[in-house]
Amino acid sequence: MLKRTLIGGTLVAVLLAAWATDSARPGEPAWALAALGIALTLGALFELVTIFPDPGKQAADPDVQRSSGARTATLMLAGVAWVGVIVLAGLPDAEGWFAMARQPAKWLIIASLLCVPLMLARLKSGPGKGMLRLARRAVFVLPYTCGLSALVFILLQGRVDYAVGLVLVSKSSDIGAYFAGKTMGRRKLAPSISPNKTVEGMLGGLALPTLLAAWLLADVEVTLYVHAGNTVLLPGGALGAACHGLAVGALVVLSDLSESLIKRSYAVKDSGSLFGESGGFLDLADSLLLVAPVALAYTAFLT
Repeated sequence: MLKRTLIGGTLVAVLLAAWATDSARPGEPAWALAALGIALTLGALFELVTIFPDPGKQAADPDVQRSSGARTATLMLAGVAWVGVIVLAGLPDAEGWFAMARQPAKWLIIASLLCVPLMLARLKSGPGKGMLRLARRAVFVLPYTCGLSALVFILLQGRVDYAVGLVLVSKSSDIGAYFAGKTMGRRKLAPSISPNKTVEGMLGGLALPTLLAAWLLADVEVTLYVHAGNTVLLPGGALGAACHGLAVGALVVLSDLSESLIKRSYAVKDSGSLFGESGGFLDLADSLLLVAPVALAYTAFLT
């Protein structure tokens, strides 16, 4: 318990320090938070590339063999290149070669967006070899984890308020689901994927982000580079922001179930052990994996 508290406290302290650093320069690229976003993205990618079950289960199924060093290195280099393109595209004053990164960055975000319907379809099939084979393919692994870099793009555009608000709304879905599930949970939501999740918990995971977004995001600017210098707000005031929060909550539910589906297929409890009982990078990012690219696409559409 003490170790978990220390790890959690350290993570919060680092996040708050980065937030304070970037908030002191409003409208400028939020490099401190962006660096944390890059570390989270690449950490999640590494864990998904190297995830494996108990050693005794490996020999029985070639689909769950430990990744080779060459494959891991290749995918990590591809991930660094992916994030690098997003970073260059996110620089507000990018010119020349940097500006040329914006077109490929759009296609990378679209690739990450395609993971939403893909994972929705995979949930119907449940855990098993089909998910294992998909989770071994670079065409899935890269867009699925590197979609987190969409938050880095938003941060480099100086939209600290929107990025932080989005993260808080997303994480509030986990909190709402936990307490609603603990106090009222009766009906299982997806027992083959995540036995502890309930329908009542899911409703709590939709309600809290809806309320929090109505408070946090009603007057938040979401201007991106498309119309730099213009002020664009989420449409509809508090009601529009609440609808935004409801959509984010629904994506968080899907995102959580998707990560659980992968771990269940690999027969592992956590993606890693770096953060003690909280798991690894992929576990920390689970609620944002599908939210981040959708949020960037939506706000780019607004502008």
